[in-house]
Amino acid sequence: MGFEINARYLHKKESALEIINDINKFPKLEYPVVTIGRFDGVHLGHKKLIERLKNIAKENLGQSVIISFNPSPEEVLYASENKKIRLLNIQQEKEELLRNLGIDYLLILPFTAAFSKITSETFIREYLVEKIHLRELVVGFSHHFGYDREGDFLQLDSLGEKHGFRVNEIPMEDIQNRNITAVKIRKFLKDGLIKEANDLLGYPYSISGRVIQGNQIGRTISYPTANIDVKDKYKNKLIPKQGVYAVLVQCCNNQYKGMANIGYRPTLKLVKHELTTEVHLFNFSHEIYNENLTIYFIQRIRNEVKFDSLQQLKEQLAKDQHRSLLLLADD
Repeated sequence: MGFEINARYLHKKESALEIINDINKFPKLEYPVVTIGRFDGVHLGHKKLIERLKNIAKENLGQSVIISFNPSPEEVLYASENKKIRLLNIQQEKEELLRNLGIDYLLILPFTAAFSKITSETFIREYLVEKIHLRELVVGFSHHFGYDREGDFLQLDSLGEKHGFRVNEIPMEDIQNRNITAVKIRKFLKDGLIKEANDLLGYPYSISGRVIQGNQIGRTISYPTANIDVKDKYKNKLIPKQGVYAVLVQCCNNQYKGMANIGYRPTLKLVKHELTTEVHLFNFSHEIYNENLTIYFIQRIRNEVKFDSLQQLKEQLAKDQHRSLLLLADD
């Protein structure tokens, strides 16, 4: 997969998406067509459902509406179990991905422990019918919702007849054709299978952050790196498996090819080896401290290795750069 093919994913489209964080401020629409979900990753499976949503809205001269949640249900439901929740997107990324898909309205509902106990019937009546006045609902195959996930398609269909809205279910073969799930994508990323994860996402997985001061040892071996601060903003985002990656980088309104390392830098003599994310940009020599950049992971090259000397590390980095350039080469 060449640079030009991947570069199209870096282009941000302009969209009139309206994001609403208070359901009481949701506007009265002529023909709202609604779907509901976490949409973690906004992957190809989600896009099947969203295309159906948009098509129904267009056919009826209506408006496409997505209802999602912040924080994510996992963060709230598993908080007492001290589980480390790792998601594919932070909220800002999710909103940007949905904006690029041409949705009309995104309603963000605050997910709390109390909200999780609302029954499916109460949610449909009080939120969708009384507040949004939906005309059609689009759901995926085997969609469940409400307290203890007791709501299903049959109940939705019955409630639709009662309250005057239509329910559209995406066929099983459309959703499960490639078995595209956020769980599967997370597993690929944890295993370092970036290409496989990207294939299901439909775009390169990325992380963003501010460039911070590092040890500057890379400069001494002709491979300066930008160290990315992802601790606060990305505390719940899944960071791919440790190792070296061929990457594309968005920085200072330009795109660059490069290679990134996620790991503890075992070759360097440091007082404390902390997990870091750093990237070397090819053919780049500018100071970019405090700049924000985005790393798009294209393919994993190798595991992180402890070398006996900086010279051995330098020789390996030359090989890594050659390999990265081949992977990122134009078609």
